[in-house]
Amino acid sequence: MKKFNYYLTLLLIFVFSNANASSIKGTILSDQGEAIYYANVILFNASDSIIIDLQYSNEDGSFEFSDVKAGDYWLECRYVGYPDLISPSVSLTQGQTLELGDLVFDAPSNELEEVVVSARKPMLELKPNKVVMNVEGSINASGEDAFTLLRKAPGVLIDNNDNILMLGKAGVQIYIDGKPSPLNGTDLAEYLKSIPSSEIESIEIITQPSAKYDAQGNSGIINIKFRRDKNLGTSGNASVSGRKGETEGLSGNLRLTNKTKRFNTFGSISAYGGDNVNPFALYREQSGLVFDQSAFGSGDYQGMNYRLGTDVYLHPQHTVGVLFTGSDNSGSQLQNSETFISMIGAEAIDSILVAQANRDYERDNKTYNFNYKFDNGKGKSLNLDLDHGMYKSDSDEFQPNTYLRYGTNEVLSVKDFANETPSEIEISTLKLDYEQGAFKGVLGVGVKLSRVRTDNTFNFYNVVNDERELDINRSNSFDYEENVNAAYATYSRNMGDVSLNAGLRVEHTNSIGNLEAMIPTDNERVERDYVDFFPSFGMSYKMDEKNSFQLSYSRRLNRPSYDNLNPFRQRLDELTFEQGNPFLNPEYANSVQLSHSWNYKLNTSISYSHTSDMIARITDAEGLNYAFITYKNIADQYSYSVNVSAPLPIKEWWSSYTSVTGVRTHNKADFGDGKLVDLKVYTFNAYSQHNFTLPKGYMLELSGWYNSPSVWEGNFKTDAMYSVDFGIQRSFMDNSLNVKLSVSDIFKSQNWSGVTILGDQMIRASGGWDSRRVRVNVNYRFGNSNVKARKRKLGLEDEESRIGGDN
Repeated sequence: MKKFNYYLTLLLIFVFSNANASSIKGTILSDQGEAIYYANVILFNASDSIIIDLQYSNEDGSFEFSDVKAGDYWLECRYVGYPDLISPSVSLTQGQTLELGDLVFDAPSNELEEVVVSARKPMLELKPNKVVMNVEGSINASGEDAFTLLRKAPGVLIDNNDNILMLGKAGVQIYIDGKPSPLNGTDLAEYLKSIPSSEIESIEIITQPSAKYDAQGNSGIINIKFRRDKNLGTSGNASVSGRKGETEGLSGNLRLTNKTKRFNTFGSISAYGGDNVNPFALYREQSGLVFDQSAFGSGDYQGMNYRLGTDVYLHPQHTVGVLFTGSDNSGSQLQNSETFISMIGAEAIDSILVAQANRDYERDNKTYNFNYKFDNGKGKSLNLDLDHGMYKSDSDEFQPNTYLRYGTNEVLSVKDFANETPSEIEISTLKLDYEQGAFKGVLGVGVKLSRVRTDNTFNFYNVVNDERELDINRSNSFDYEENVNAAYATYSRNMGDVSLNAGLRVEHTNSIGNLEAMIPTDNERVERDYVDFFPSFGMSYKMDEKNSFQLSYSRRLNRPSYDNLNPFRQRLDELTFEQGNPFLNPEYANSVQLSHSWNYKLNTSISYSHTSDMIARITDAEGLNYAFITYKNIADQYSYSVNVSAPLPIKEWWSSYTSVTGVRTHNKADFGDGKLVDLKVYTFNAYSQHNFTLPKGYMLELSGWYNSPSVWEGNFKTDAMYSVDFGIQRSFMDNSLNVKLSVSDIFKSQNWSGVTILGDQMIRASGGWDSRRVRVNVNYRFGNSNVKARKRKLGLEDEESRIGGDN
């Protein structure tokens, strides 16, 4: 602890000097003196009336233009139902914070109730440090879930094992409403699948996080933001969605908000259910034998999510809030497989392994949050978060294995197993962030303390005559406790056309993993205690009105997930299983990115990263017959990527967005015994979306993505995949009722396949899922008309990509 306090003291005195940032602030009010949210505020150069920047007003009507050069400017404010508001010309000196005070709209010229308005943000917004994927209003997002939406996010890939990758790299950290999710692997995938798209406002893709964010996640952060009405009055939203493909599913959602000048209370509940299928094939050559397996998985699921929170505005500068979220889901999975066993090169098949895995599971997640926020409106702010989360899961699986002689179906042997795997994760965190002006710039400091405890039990049973007998030789428990204490400092500086920002984060990690067997043995205890520094740096240069450049660097780490550390064996059948590795070390990544923006539309970035001790999923051999998937630290991964993206309005009624990414990946490792990994792979993926505004209120949306042959995890070469989606929507009842129809994966092309070779083991695998589906979504908004009136069509969608800063 003394060592940590020493580093914390060093960090808190870490500052940069000679900053010289300028800004313009103000507040937008209606003619009745009420704050106006989401008004367009446009900053013009007074000498030539060129647009310099565009911002939106916040829920309290405030707005701010930061990093503005010295000069003369004027502002124009636009909001539906009100005449445009134009400010007098103002002069800004270098380093000045110019307070414009209240800007008040004149009275509207007609009754607001008679104005027909609609809201539609662009599908993707490009900002200096992230890409924002707006989910609200997207046709192809209707009736889906958070996990499926990530498949459409630019630069994001979902592999055949439901792992999330960004720019070809694993180690993505998922945030929910600005807070990191503790879930990984299957638990994370299942949780994201339970979040309906109707609850999501946007998805933020942050490739180069600053020192303010946790260092966890070496390939960036994906932040999923939930919807929350921000206007006075009572409003609600109800939706129902149904899907039909090879399987069926149904979901419903209800969201209510009541906001006054002192309180904002909100809540939502959603329920869902359905079934799924998962066919796959696995061909394996190992130790002179061939194992040719085909399997078909099916299952059903049901559950609900709920959120309840309130914010109390104690004072214009002080706000406190509490939030409770929870989810409960359960289901069953049945997997039937046949494995034909023979000698390599032999024509005759020796035997068949017939296996069936029947698993029932339950998950229960609950989180509690207390928040305090102070903001004096003059650049000084403090934010405190206290969080506590409990995540429970339980699984019961029965797996009979029968060996038959090929041709006669004579039973050679029977081995039936069962296992129970209850698991609990408990997390507590305290996070404090503070910002204020310092040395004519902005200084940010913060601390975060977190404690994680996991308790996992693995009970293995031999099943004889339908009776379970506990096998104490294979049953055990795994407990893991982790404490991470962190502190950071950031500083920004503006020097005319050049802006600089830098930060440093220090994290002290202490963890203990303890594997205990039921019988006396050399139990495995793994302890870690280390301190790491994570610098970040960014520089932007505005060459002229149409060209700007950005250079950024960051160092991050990726700690093993709790699933990856858990050494329990999860079996597909008797011959194949998956097992964690409690001896995994964290992986570290150094990343550099250079970006160029032309006319705030065409964006190009070049990135390089080097990951040491990369954590990869490796398929290895055990004995003559057994194959298993485990996790190991590969020595190095080198990744080079190029991304080009552009939101382009083709016609007044036709807008589009296209993103293309190319990646070169080089994985190197030596596991001994001739087991080498030395893969150099060039990959390419593209995403394109087109929106069409048609007569009579109809809107069409066509989107698609393509992933070229790639490498999955450490040494699995995959083949190409692609998908095309289509949707149509129309609104009724003055836009209160919205009906959407969409079709996903029209050509049924989301099928994966690939091959891996490690030592004398070769595996060729393929599979798919129920990806081609027809969805119908009906959404109804009700409540205070003021809430509806504040929703409006943006008149400057093309300029939105000019918005600077982190909104």
